Amino acid sequence: RERERERERISQSVTVIIMSTSSFSLAQKSSSSKTCSSFSTARTTTFQNRLCRHHHRSGKRSSASRGVARSDGTAVASSAASASATEKPEPELKSEMGVDYATFRDLLKAGEWEKADDEHRRLMCVLAGEDAEDRDWVYFTEVKNMPVTDLKTIDALWSHFSGGRYGFTIQRKLWVAQKRNWAKFFKKIDWTTGENGDYRKFPNEFLWQADAAPGHMPLTNALRGTQLFEALMEHPAFAPAKTAAEVQAELKGQGTGAGEDATSKGLKGLKKPDWMS
Repeated sequence: RERERERERISQSVTVIIMSTSSFSLAQKSSSSKTCSSFSTARTTTFQNRLCRHHHRSGKRSSASRGVARSDGTAVASSAASASATEKPEPELKSEMGVDYATFRDLLKAGEWEKADDEHRRLMCVLAGEDAEDRDWVYFTEVKNMPVTDLKTIDALWSHFSGGRYGFTIQRKLWVAQKRNWAKFFKKIDWTTGENGDYRKFPNEFLWQADAAPGHMPLTNALRGTQLFEALMEHPAFAPAKTAAEVQAELKGQGTGAGEDATSKGLKGLKKPDWMS
C-alpha cells in the first residue's frame, strides 16, 4: 500500500509539473503573442502617425504655396490697381478759342515727336492770330493775346505724354534754375553743341525722341533773339502772378530803357526765320 501511495504521489507530482509546464508555455505564448501584437500595432500606429504627419506637412506646404500664390496674385492685382488708380487721365482738350487739339494729342500719344512739334508750332500761330497764321510764325508781342486755357492745354499734353519731360512748365523751371541765363539754359536743354555753344541745325540735329534732355521740346525760335521765348516763359499760364513792386520796377525800367539786353532782341524786321522756311 505504501508503494501504491508513493506511486500516486509521484503520479500527482508529475501531473502537477506537466500542468505547470503547460500553463507556463501557454502563458509564454500568450505573452509573446501579445508582445507581437503590441509591436505590430505600435508599428502600424507609428506608420500611420508618420503618414498623417507627412500629409499634414504636405497639405501645409501646399496651402502655404497656394497662399503665396494668392498673395502674389493679390499683390500684382493691387499693384495694377494702384498703377491704374494713380495713372493720370489724359488732359482735357480745353480751348477758349474753339481750337481742336486732337491731332496734336494723337501725335504725342504715338511718339511722333517731330510731327507733334510741327503741329505745336501751327497751333501757336493759330492762338497768336490771323497775322501769325499768314506769316507762319509768332511775334513776341502776340504772345500776350494767347489764352491761358489753351496754353495750359498744350503744355499739359506735352507733359502728360512725355512723363513730365517736355513742355513749357519744365522749360520755365529749368530756365529759372539757371537764373534766366539763356546760354546756360540752352545748354541745359541740349539745344546747343560743342564748346562754342553753337545752335543745333533745325530739324536734323534736334533729338526727336522720348529720352532727349528734359525741356528739349517744344522748340521755340531763338535764333534772332529770346524775346519770344521769354514772353512765353513769363505768360500768366506758366509764371506766378507778379507783385505790384515787380510791375512798377518793370514799368520804370521800360521808361528809362534800363535793363534792355542787346542779346535778347526780338525778331528784327519781322523777317521769317530761316529754320521755319
